[in-house]
Amino acid sequence: MKHNFAMLFFLLVSITLSAQSTGNLQGKWIFKKALNKEVDDFGRQSLKTDIINKMTFEFKSNNEFNAFAFGQTINGKWAYHEKHKKITLITPENEVFNLLILKLTETEVILQFGLGEFLMEKI
Repeated sequence: MKHNFAMLFFLLVSITLSAQSTGNLQGKWIFKKALNKEVDDFGRQSLKTDIINKMTFEFKSNNEFNAFAFGQTINGKWAYHEKHKKITLITPENEVFNLLILKLTETEVILQFGLGEFLMEKI
């Protein structure tokens, strides 16, 4: 009986922790700034104004996402991989994009994809 209770307790704790992790990601995120240290000021300004200034991600609770990134509207399914601190996006055309999470709080996330590191703010 104690064994069953202990297993149920650990199961509930792991479900709760998983829900909290994805719960922080759920919502709409907007681009705040590029963080690449190896990009010079001119390159950073060009990126900001021409490509990523309007970047957004919306992660929904049903694991669907909508995004506007690099001049394209993208949608599909998303999954969070807590062990690897990674978000995987899969489009209806089966294109796969991996976003590495460098930092995650309730109001900010720093994502790395491609050569860029981007600070996103929750709205």
